This record gives sequence, structure tokens and C-alpha cells, in this order.
Amino acid sequence: KSLKFRIFLLLIVFGIAPGFSLRAGILSAYESRAVETRTVDITSQAKLLATQIVANNYLENTSSQNITTQLEQLSTIYDGRVMLIDQAFHIVKDTYALDEQKTILSEEVMQAYQGETVQKYDSDNRYIEMTLPINDESGKNVIGVMLVSVSTDSIVATLQILKQYALMLQFLAGVAVVIVAFAVSGVLVKPFKRLTKSITDVQDGYEADFISVHSYSETDTISNACDEMLRRL
Repeated sequence: KSLKFRIFLLLIVFGIAPGFSLRAGILSAYESRAVETRTVDITSQAKLLATQIVANNYLENTSSQNITTQLEQLSTIYDGRVMLIDQAFHIVKDTYALDEQKTILSEEVMQAYQGETVQKYDSDNRYIEMTLPINDESGKNVIGVMLVSVSTDSIVATLQILKQYALMLQFLAGVAVVIVAFAVSGVLVKPFKRLTKSITDVQDGYEADFISVHSYSETDTISNACDEMLRRL
């Protein structure tokens, strides 16, 4: 029932609770921005590579060492996998060399054949997947699809470091809030303590006159009521 404790508790709640939301918001914003940046970078490189694939007729003949090297570099740099799919849904090139000549049918591949660029981020499995249409030289017809899947382990690692820093800062801020809340709550209830002591001293006969406290409108009202009561006595 202590007023000081209630004020102390409220100050802690309103001082610390927003920190949790702020930390979650900042981390979420960083993750979204990092994924967006990674996606844009890969998409731009994949589109440039798609142009060279068409120019070298790589979907029909994968003997071009230059294109093969660029595909492997894209896969290595972003710790990912690149697959090229022809019009018959056959995988003509896989940088992992696991599924070449196999058939792939998925919703994302079908959307890419309709001219859409599909992007998907799987935070649970830590990867970004993109399917991009490969258009012919006229740019009107889709002759293949590039499927790029890259790891987001580096983003997750950075996110974990940021979480540690955020928790440390939140802890320090929490300690500061507790100290400030203790000091402020003590200052806020001080006039009430003075008022209570004055009433107790008069009741016990230690003081003949009541000391009015006008720090707050509440203490002012109580002081006036006490003065009026003493005058009637």
C-alpha cells in the first residue's frame, strides 16, 4: 500500500518496458533492411548474368567456361546455389552439380515463366530464394528461369551480435531507471511524509501547532482540512 513503492514501480514499468519494444523494433528493422539489401544486390547481378546467358545461348549449350565461372562466383560469394532451368523445366546447370538434367516444378518457377520475379525469405531456415525469368534478346519471351538460393547466416550472425549489444545497453538503462525511480519516488512522497509527521506530532503532543505543507494540491487540501479541524478544537 506504500505510495512510494507504487510510484517506484510505475516509473520502472514505464521506464524499462518500452526498451523491450524498442530493441525488438530495431533488430527487426535491421534484419529486414539487411535482407532487402542482399536481395537487391543478388537480383541486379543475376539480371546482368541472365543477359550474358542469352547472348551465349547457354541454356542450349553450357560449354561456355566464362558463364560457368560467373555462376560459380555468384554462388561462392553469397554462399548459395544457382540453377538454370530451360523451357522444358529441366535443370541444365546446377552450381552444386546435384540435380542437373532433373525436372523441377514449383509455384515460384511457374511464376517466373510468366515473367514475374519471385523473392522469398525463410528466416527459420536462413536463406533467401529468388526465381528470375530469363528473356530472349527481344525481351518479350521467357526462355528460361534462374533460381538463386543464398544463405543468410552472415545476417543472422550480425543480428546475434546486435542482440548482445542491445541487451547490454538495455541492462545498463534498466539499472539507471531503477536508481532514478528510487530517487524520484522518494522526492515525490517527501511532502506527504512531512505532512504525516506533523499530524503525528500534534496528536502525540510533541507540537502544539500543525505545520502546513503546500507542495501539492493534495497536501494543500489536507493541510487546510487539518487547520480547520484544529481551529474547531
